[in-house]
Formats: sequence, structure tokens, C-alpha cells
Amino acid sequence: MEYRQVMASVIFQGLEIHFYLPETHQIIHLSGSFTAEELCVEATQSCLNTSGISPLCSSLFALYDEFSKIWYPPNHSFTIDETTRLKLYYRMRFYFTNWHGSSRKSLPVFRHTLKRETGSAGTALLDVASLTYLYAQSQCDFQSSLALLRSACDENDIQQIENECLGMAVMAISHDAIEKKRPLWSVTNYIPKVLYKSIRHRNVLTRLRISNVFKVFLEEFTKNTVQGNEIKTHDLKVKYMSTLETLTKHFGQEMFEPSSLIIHENEQTITDSCSAAGVHYKILVSGTSGIHWCKVPSEVRRLSDPWTNQESRKSKRDSKKQSKAVAYDAGEDRWALFSDFNGITHLLIKYSMVTIHKQDNKNMELKLASHEEALSFASLVDGYFRLTVDAHHFLCRDVAPVSLENNLREGCHGPISTEYATHKLKQEGYEEGMYLLRWSSHDFDRVLLTVICNERDCHGSISKTFKNFQIEASAQGFLLTGTDIVKPTLRELTDHLCGQCLTTDHITLRLERGCPPQPKEQSNLVMITRKDSASPPSLSNNLVFPRIFRNDITQEKHLGQGTRTNIYAGKLKLGNEDDDGLSGHEVVDVVLKMLAAGNYISAFLDTVSVMQQISHKHMVLMYGICMHIIMVEEFVQHGPLDLFMRNHRSELTPSWKFQVAEQLSSVLSYLEDKKLVHGYVCAKNVLLKLDGLKGQGGPFIKLSDPGLSIAVLSQAECIDRIPWIAPECVKNPKALSIAADKWGFGTTLWEICYNGEVPLREKKLLEKERFYEVCGTLVTPSISKLADLISQCMNYDPMKRPFFRAIVRELDEKESIPPQETDPTDFKSRFLKKIRKLGEGNFGMVELCLYDPKGDQTGELVAVKSLKTENESSNLRREISTIRNLYHENIVKYKGICNDEGGANIKLIMEYLPAGSLKEYLPRNKSNIDQKRLLLYALQICQGMEYLGSQNYIHRDLAARNILVENESLVKIGDFGLTKSIKDDKEYYKVTEEQDSPVYWYAPECLINRKFYKASDVWSFGVTLYEIMSYCDRENSPPQVFLKSIGRSHGQMTMARLVDALEKGWRMPRPDSCPEMVYTQIRRCWSHAPENRVDFNSLIQEFEFFLTRENI
Repeated sequence: MEYRQVMASVIFQGLEIHFYLPETHQIIHLSGSFTAEELCVEATQSCLNTSGISPLCSSLFALYDEFSKIWYPPNHSFTIDETTRLKLYYRMRFYFTNWHGSSRKSLPVFRHTLKRETGSAGTALLDVASLTYLYAQSQCDFQSSLALLRSACDENDIQQIENECLGMAVMAISHDAIEKKRPLWSVTNYIPKVLYKSIRHRNVLTRLRISNVFKVFLEEFTKNTVQGNEIKTHDLKVKYMSTLETLTKHFGQEMFEPSSLIIHENEQTITDSCSAAGVHYKILVSGTSGIHWCKVPSEVRRLSDPWTNQESRKSKRDSKKQSKAVAYDAGEDRWALFSDFNGITHLLIKYSMVTIHKQDNKNMELKLASHEEALSFASLVDGYFRLTVDAHHFLCRDVAPVSLENNLREGCHGPISTEYATHKLKQEGYEEGMYLLRWSSHDFDRVLLTVICNERDCHGSISKTFKNFQIEASAQGFLLTGTDIVKPTLRELTDHLCGQCLTTDHITLRLERGCPPQPKEQSNLVMITRKDSASPPSLSNNLVFPRIFRNDITQEKHLGQGTRTNIYAGKLKLGNEDDDGLSGHEVVDVVLKMLAAGNYISAFLDTVSVMQQISHKHMVLMYGICMHIIMVEEFVQHGPLDLFMRNHRSELTPSWKFQVAEQLSSVLSYLEDKKLVHGYVCAKNVLLKLDGLKGQGGPFIKLSDPGLSIAVLSQAECIDRIPWIAPECVKNPKALSIAADKWGFGTTLWEICYNGEVPLREKKLLEKERFYEVCGTLVTPSISKLADLISQCMNYDPMKRPFFRAIVRELDEKESIPPQETDPTDFKSRFLKKIRKLGEGNFGMVELCLYDPKGDQTGELVAVKSLKTENESSNLRREISTIRNLYHENIVKYKGICNDEGGANIKLIMEYLPAGSLKEYLPRNKSNIDQKRLLLYALQICQGMEYLGSQNYIHRDLAARNILVENESLVKIGDFGLTKSIKDDKEYYKVTEEQDSPVYWYAPECLINRKFYKASDVWSFGVTLYEIMSYCDRENSPPQVFLKSIGRSHGQMTMARLVDALEKGWRMPRPDSCPEMVYTQIRRCWSHAPENRVDFNSLIQEFEFFLTRENI
């Protein structure tokens, strides 16, 4: 024992991880970089006398530094070198009192399960290996006095605690005797050190009496309980742990002592900002009950263990000691609940300060001793949140597990059971090809792909069945077992498998649609710690609406129309009682929403029922309903947000907009938690109660009701709501869900960024419908982080839209918004600062500029296209009218225009792509770009051109010089100076004006007849692909190849010779670096007759196939 204590104090070079199981040797790393999570996985698999702690239970463990008393968050990175001397312990950190269910004083804790057995709420929390390790850890804590014993009130209580400690020793000795086949040991190795020292200081007779009593008790327990009832070691472990919970104080809980603590509730401060004289605070975090706090006067000191200063226990001082203990116990009883984990939305960490934000807008700020302790505290709350509320969400990015962030990115679940995997697939539609990714609950290096497959039986009948396919994870990537398919990420692997068909003996594997994790999904990863967490709340079908009498309402002026409603200002007479008990009333301003003529009463009442269930400070208050079908809501002073922003755009700051976005996301997160769908999130349904422009402490918004459900709208009305209505709801209103509110929030956030501007305001219904059909995106704001959030919310796959809790967290993590334009399309010339020339087009020049309205060099880089000569302004205006209507990932984004000199001089503002065009990019990066990357560029160009054709546009200038590179994996089509629009009843556009033309990229019909078909762009694409496959080598450019083959000439003679050669069938030969099968596609683009050429849709399919092949 003494030797072990000496060795425990020695810290050698490197990083050591120690265990509480004696058979398990410590892990030592002398060099390298590891995250705490990676080290925990290694430690989990190193527990020798167990089969290893399962992935399901590994989330209960963490790394602890006994010297600094700090727990490391899972994403902490350790860099180990010759100076490193760190000794850590692998410990179960996340503990749930009464996990064993043997105590009747508190609710049992179980894992959630779908099939509940009689008398059970779920499945066991711990597996055998985890229980074995927890027992060894707890035994060590108990014996070393790390687990503090409960406070004693008097002599009798002290004697009771002593007897219980001896009883714990009996159980531990009996356990070891059975498990290790050893004779009964001495008590000294099984009781707390302080108790052992206390016994040693007692007189001989007392020691002898204790020894004899203990031996008799041990023999009787062994004979009557262990042997007589065939007690197993598992039973002894459970009994030992359950006794420890009552014998010790705050067992399995963590206490923190902040230097300051502030709790804000309804804009009121409950606690002092710093500890007043004689007062300090404590925070207690428990897995079963959440976060508690208390104020403890400094004169109330915590009692030490019952046996310290033994001589102080004299009868003449009993009364004094007892009063002191009672005073302390009273302090302990004053714990106040701040929040359970379900009520927390997110955490923020700034140095040593942690702020806990709640769903009810209450928050706690606590200042700890160091940044490391702040991370330790945050990781504790974050971990309990995942274990009790949402297994696939994190409250704070500073402590988020790397594996969780990867899982969310890949759409992969944690180690949920097969039962939950199949249940989710059934809930999501139970269609062939639906699949779910989940980590194995037994193997850390294995992912399971659960798929709904068609299975053919011996009679030839086909039925649906669930099949699990194994995916092996390694440093090289993810391998689908039984195949040679390896991809760097799970997302790439499933993308590769989608659309393919793998067939085994009776089973056909086809992946169509994935089912990623969704907010607050119940599974065996989540613990049930209270009665109401066993099942999600159900909405009442028999709601009683607050009734308002018609005589209590005064109708005033008409404010406008809603969906099948007329909206009026009004007054409501509220009844109350004064101090004398006499009847009185108060008159308040309200809004009256009257249902218009028509049979929409049911839909109207549905809306009322939703509003009746909502209580949130950022939600409009509904007073009730009048039987004349009038919904009565509070009057909000400043009206709709979109109108206010348009009228006050010059006064709105980025901070103002940010507060509005935060408040709106807060109420929508509240609705998501209650599983309520709003149905029409848009700026006109956000009302402004406080404008926050005159030092009022910021704006204050209220989300109004959505009006009638989209179920009563016509198809045209649904289309008219684009882009607020989610794409999946346009054709199927029954698809309305919380995911649809996320889409609407993305659009509303766009409106907030752009001062209430109406997106797609100039679009007709057919154009709006087409916008969704081609998966269009709105012009993104210049702030990249907000643009990313809008893009995530407006994902065309509802399953991939972020949780509102995550949105709230992300918004709060962004402290400020960089400045932006007050109008998304109106750029002021005085703020454009020229940096350099980027290039020249057919009639324009493109420059790189900094748009810097604040004049502090913090503006946005943009590409600005201006005219070479002013008499061609009509051409630039035509290009602007074209590009502003195009929304595609592979088309350069239009940002706005700049009018100079009273509108006489116009400039086109576009996004700046710093990598330049393919013409410059490919020669520069040839050594780093393989042929598959070239084919990816070709595919993206085809996708952009297919979209352009679907909008009835012909580009007329498709060439490598006009393909811009956003990054190594994404290219975009630019320069629409020659683009023309084809009328619906025409097949081609005939050019009449004289312009410089890229003749070497033109098809024969363009050169001869000046007729431009959509197929003419296909010809130009063939020339562009020729350039790409030759890496835009100058010697292999189309003009050079022609001149080498035909010979040099001048002026119109060159044109004539080019036309003659093409008419006779001459085509550019295959470049040396171009595979034969790619050149075949190029030749298909160069068929003489437009109708014989391949189309872009077919080319897309060909290139997608090429990209799936291992070799080209």
C-alpha cells in the first residue's frame, strides 16, 4: 500500500494513463499528438480483465488529472515531446444515481428502449465491463477518502457511519474472495484511510472489540448471505455501489466554487456579480437532477470526516458540535435548481467565464479559477446533455467531441442498437434504398450500414427486409466489407454507392436516401432520468380555448389582410378585481384576426390550438378566441419587421440585426423542443415590440401566428410563397414539418441581412417554381458565416437542415457581424477601391475592387465589370439582366450593380474568385491535378450549362477563359456578355449585330448562318473540354491547332478556311493527355448537324459514370 502511494506520486517522462483495475498496465506515450477522445478509446480497449468497455458505455468516461483536479474535454489535444510529464487517470465521469434501481427514494435510471418489459422503464445503463471498472474506481475512491463521507450530526450518527464503512469492507472482501479465489483478507485494506488511522489511535480493548465484531460479521455474512443464497459478484458490486451513494456525500456529482456567479432572469439579476463579504457560491452538477447552486456564508465551514480530531468528541462539547453540524446541513439544504439539462440551449466560454443559456432566456454566468477549469465544467454539462437529452448535439464548440462533429458532417449516428435503426427507417418511410449509418456498439473501428433491401425467397416472391453491411474504419478510410470500395469519408462512400446496385445471393443493395440524426431522437444512447423523459410530450386533442365575449372587443381600423383573414386594430377589455374585491377592467390594445368567408374554420382553429400551447417571450401572446371566429392577439407597436427595416435601413446596425436573428432562432428552438411547427416563418410575421434604436437596450421581436395552414392554399398560392415555403411543401403540403421552419428561417435571415428586401420579388410564378426545380439559391450576403448558416437552413434535403439548438449556438458564438451593404444590389461607387485588373472580356474590363463603406479596409473583395466604351452600355445592361436571374452552384454569383454619373455609367458587381480562370489555373497547377479532377470540372460545367439551357439562355462564349475556379473542387461559368435568350416558340437565336466573336469555339451554323441553338453551346463545350484535357496548354489552344493544321491566313480568309475545313469534317485531333473515351464524348459534341449532337444531360450521365471508375 505504501509502495503504491510512493509510486503514485512519481511522474515520469511522457504522458501516462493509469487505471483502477490492478491487472491493467498503464499506457505510456513518449511522443505524438492525440486528442483526449482518442486516448480514451485506447484506454477503453486496454482494460484487460474485461472484454473491453463497449462504445455504448465509453461516453461515460474521461481523463482526469489528480494533481490539477482538472478533467480534460474530449477535443483537448495533447502534444507529447521530451518535456512532457503528465499523469492522467481513466475514470468514469458521468454517473447517474440509482442506475441500479435498488433505491426507492429516487427514480431508477435506464437507457431508453422501445420495448419495455413489465416493471422496467428501459435497458441497463452499464455493461458488465463498465460496472467492473466503476466498482474498482469507486473502491479506490472510498478507501483513499476521495469520496467524502456524509456529514455526521451527533455521536450516534458517527457510530452509524463507522458501522456502514465496516459493512462496505465486508462486501468488498467477500467479492474478492469469490472472484479471485482468495481467503478472507484483513479489514485494513478495505476501509477509508481516515477511519483506519482513527481505529489505530484507539485503546487496545476498543481495537480488539472492533476486530472481533468484524470477524463475526464477516463469517456470518459469508455463511448466510454469500454461500447460502449463492450471491454472485455482480450482486455484491451493485450493493456496494448503492450503499456508497448513501454513505458518501454527492457521490458521482461534481462541485465547483466560482469566484463570482450571476443569474439573470427576466432582465433581473438574482445573485451578486461577485462574492460579497462573508458569502461565496457553490455549483453542484448531477446527472439525474441537473445544475444546482447555493449561497454559503463563510462562517459555515464544511465538517471534516467524523474521525478527525477524535479528542474533540467529548460529551461536554456535544451541544456545540451538534449546532455547528446542523448549521452546515441547513446550508446544504439550500440548494436551488438552476436548470435540468433539457432546458439548456448552449454554453459560451470566455477565458475562465462560462455562460449557461436556457430555453426560457434565463442564464447563469460563473467565473472559475482558470480557463482549464471552465473547459472542465463546460465539458461536464455538455456530456450530461448528450446522455440525457440529445446524443447528437453539442452545447459548446470549445468542448465538442471531434467524433461527434464528424458524425454530424457525415450523417452518421452513434452506436444505436439495431432495434432503433430499423425503427427509424420505418418511421422515415420504409422504402427500398433508405439507409442509416451507425457506429457499432461493440467495435470502435466498425460502422454498420443498415439498409432496406428487397429479398427474394425460394418461391421468387420479393419482400422488404433490413440488412446490415459492415464498413471497416482505418487510417486509409472506410472500406465496405466484402468489396474493394474504399473512400476517405463515409459521405463519399455512400455518395459512391448511391445509384449503384450491388447484388448478392437473394439480396439487392441499392442506396437511395440516407437518414441522418435528427434533433432529440430517442435511442439507447439516451438515459431516462425522470418520468416525463420516457416518452415525448403528446399534444392534446381536446384543448380548451380561452373564450372572449364579443362585447369585450372594440374593432378599429383595418390593418391589412392575412391568409384568408382580415386584420384589424382593436381594444380588449380585460376583467380583474381591485383591492376592494369590486369588479373592474383594464383596456389593452390588441390585433383582431377575423376569418374571411369560406369553409376554413377547422384550419383556423388548428392555428389557434398551436398558439394556445406556446408561452415564450418572443412569441406573440394570444388572449383567446371569440365565437365570431376572431382570434385576439396582443398589439405589437412597431409592426412587421420587413416594413420597419425598409423604412429605417440607414439606422440599422449589424448588431441590431444580429439580436433580431438570435431572438427569432430562440423562439423557433423553443417550438422545436415542443415539437410544434410554425408553418410560415418570414419577416412579415416577425413583429417588432421595441425598435432598439434610441438606447432602449436593443430590439425586441415577437413571432406572430402563421395564419391558416398551407393545406388550405391553392397550388398557385403555395408557389407564390416561394422562397419562404420549403420546397418539399410546394407539391405536398402534408410534408409541413419543423424542417420547413428551418428553411423559412434561412429565408428570413436573408431578409434581415438585406434590410427587409423581398427575395425573388420580380419573379413570376413559373419562374419561382423553376427556381425550386433547379435547386436555386438566393444571392448570398457578404458575411461568410451568415451565408453558411443561410445555406445550411435552405438545404433542399430536409434531413440535412441544422437543429435550431445548433442555430442558436452558432449565432451566439459569433460576437459581431462585419459591416455590409444596406442594399444587397446597390453598390456606391465612392466605396469601390480598385486593386488591380483581372482581365478583359468581349466588350468589358474586369477589375478587382475592395468595397469598403466604412473606410477601414474591412470591406469585401468583389469583381467589377465595366465597359471599354460607353456606347456599349446596352450590352452590359443586358448581361446584368441575364446574370441577376441565374441561381446555380456552377454559375458565378451576381452581387449587384453600381451606377455612376447619374446612371450614365454602369458597372456589374460579381463575386470574386481568386483562383482565376481555368485558362490560367490549369497550367499553373498541372502537376497537382489528375484526369479525374479534370472530369469533375467537365461535369460541373455541364451541370451549369444544363441549368442555363433550362432557363432558355444560350451562353455563346463558353471557353476555358470564362470558367472560373472557386476552389480545387468547384468551378463556375462566367462572362455572360454574349448570352442571348431564346423565345419559347423558337429553337435558335439569330445574331444581327456585329461583335467580335470567339470563332474558334463556334459551331458551323453560328459561323455560316449566325444561328445559335442550345446545341451550339454543346459544340463550344467540346472545344472547352479539349482545352481542359490539354491543361490549357498554349501550344494546344484551338487557334494554334487550327493554324498548324490549315496554315496561316489573314482576316476574312481565316474565317472562310475555318468554315471550309469544318464543313469537310476536319476536327481537332485527340490531345496526348486525353483518354480515348473522353475524346469520344468530345467528338459527339462536334457533330455537324445541331440535332445530332449529344445534349448536356447525357454528358452529365457519362461524366458521372467516368468518375465512378477506378481507371480512366
